Amino acid sequence: MRTVLFCFLSLLVAPVFGQTTNGVLGSGDGQRGEGVYYDAVTVPVDVPSELTIRMESPDFDTYLIVRSPSGQEIVNDDFESQSVSQVNVIATETGPWIVWASSYGSGMQGAYTLTVTRGNELEVETLQGRLDYRDTVALKGEYFDTITRELPGNGTFIFELVSLGFDGYLVVTSPSGEVWRNDDAGSTTVSRVGPVTGPAGTWKIQPTSMMAGEQGAYDLNVVQVKGR
Repeated sequence: MRTVLFCFLSLLVAPVFGQTTNGVLGSGDGQRGEGVYYDAVTVPVDVPSELTIRMESPDFDTYLIVRSPSGQEIVNDDFESQSVSQVNVIATETGPWIVWASSYGSGMQGAYTLTVTRGNELEVETLQGRLDYRDTVALKGEYFDTITRELPGNGTFIFELVSLGFDGYLVVTSPSGEVWRNDDAGSTTVSRVGPVTGPAGTWKIQPTSMMAGEQGAYDLNVVQVKGR
């Protein structure tokens, strides 16, 4: 594995706050498809934080699109089989996050409420790497890197793989041997494990791909949730 850049952000806990937008979708709004209206709302993120973005409407089937400053997208139609849309964001990127408050189908119009709630702040270590033919190869032909981190006990951690050019897959092993895996965390370019807890010691983090032979760059975020 070739390491390109480390970036550290150490932050304090901030109070939870809410941002509510009451809007109306209609024919004067933008369209993300023929007759599929949306309003764009900007959510400024000054420090990495947990965000909950929820959209409700008495008039139509809601649909949420959340885009990070670097262009990564997370979408949701029905949250936990409810007639609302909700995206839980691990906002490791600072800057303007763009939310499209939209409808599921064409021609849907009416009132809606969009609520943004900020939770715990995050301490983030970002590692940039790349999967290619020089890496270790799994039995089924996938390239993978193995990264280790010494993490404290009694902490709450999130491990996030943002893949660039391939469908990523993330495997995390705690010091006690517990293993977690994830393919898609609301986006085909984001794989996420956590929040999880474990004892102090060496954690093993393995970025890989869903398909054999896939190559490309990635960002790996090792996140400690502050205040938990």
